[in-house]
Amino acid sequence: TELSLDMPYIPNARQDRVRAQEDVFTLKYFAEVINWLNFESVTVLDPHSPVSEALIDKIQVKTPETFIWKTVERIGGTENLTMFYPDEGACKRYSGMVKLPYAFGIKNRDWETGDIRGLDVSGMTDCIRGRKILIIDDISSRGGTFYFSAKKLKELGAEEIYLYVSHCENTILEGDVLKSGLIRKVFTTNSIFTGKDERIEVFDYE
Repeated sequence: TELSLDMPYIPNARQDRVRAQEDVFTLKYFAEVINWLNFESVTVLDPHSPVSEALIDKIQVKTPETFIWKTVERIGGTENLTMFYPDEGACKRYSGMVKLPYAFGIKNRDWETGDIRGLDVSGMTDCIRGRKILIIDDISSRGGTFYFSAKKLKELGAEEIYLYVSHCENTILEGDVLKSGLIRKVFTTNSIFTGKDERIEVFDYE
């Protein structure tokens, strides 16, 4: 019997590289287990990086475009809306899905700890002041990237800020991204999020 795997979120997706000898390439070993099971196809939603797509055999990728447009509808449509991508990788992945003005972030990260020290904004920065901003990315844990993004966007005069992430860990409830009040609402799918919060709207992954 041929079996297919529907796995919207790829576990260990962010462990997709090694920077030091003691680092473990966790994603590689997870992919080896999936490949050994020899599924007819493996369907995923919005993988973190091309590394996942290269490591998993017979992978079929679903883009989050449908969920992004649902989010746009929920926040009042495209009028006065600017998209924001937290880094250049997100910009490459998503800017072609929504043809609207956009800006993107350049993170200042401590590579030893992984902590973000700050964030600069590039792109159409003149389309931020007085406008509605939708931040888009693939995954959130505690949401540090989005907190620093929202903080910078507010400094640049953003009126309302919203966030869409395809995969949201429950740890977002502990982070500053919600506590700060900078982001009005978070939109995500039920790929991994199982928490409940009035500030988070969850779309059913189909």
